[in-house]
Amino acid sequence: MNDSEFHNQWITISKQQLQAMQRIADALERLVPKVAPDYQKPLSAFKLFDWESIGATVIQSDQYGASIVEWGGKQYVRRSPANKFDPAIWFSRSSGETDAEGKTIYERLITFKDMAEPEAIPNKLLRAMSNRDEDF
Repeated sequence: MNDSEFHNQWITISKQQLQAMQRIADALERLVPKVAPDYQKPLSAFKLFDWESIGATVIQSDQYGASIVEWGGKQYVRRSPANKFDPAIWFSRSSGETDAEGKTIYERLITFKDMAEPEAIPNKLLRAMSNRDEDF
């Protein structure tokens, strides 16, 4: 094999590798959610939260913790209401779309809030569950 043939073969193999990598990149991109997942974590987890655990990077922080994070190439800003509802912190961004009423649609990356206590299972349901256990 002379230098010219070797060079042509090398170019052919390189093109095939590039095409394979593009197919892999396309497949991986299809796996990434298009909308932020709105993870749920307890409020106490906010201050020391490991942003890398959800694939996010802290872009800006202040004395309270992260204030802007980036996920999926988009930036999410910290929000917290001053209202009658339970305390919460979340990171959201405008999706760039509006709903039928013309209001901006936001997507949430993560919400930190304490969950309500679970309700007791009613006795009627407990009896039904135990009857089903006997069927197996």
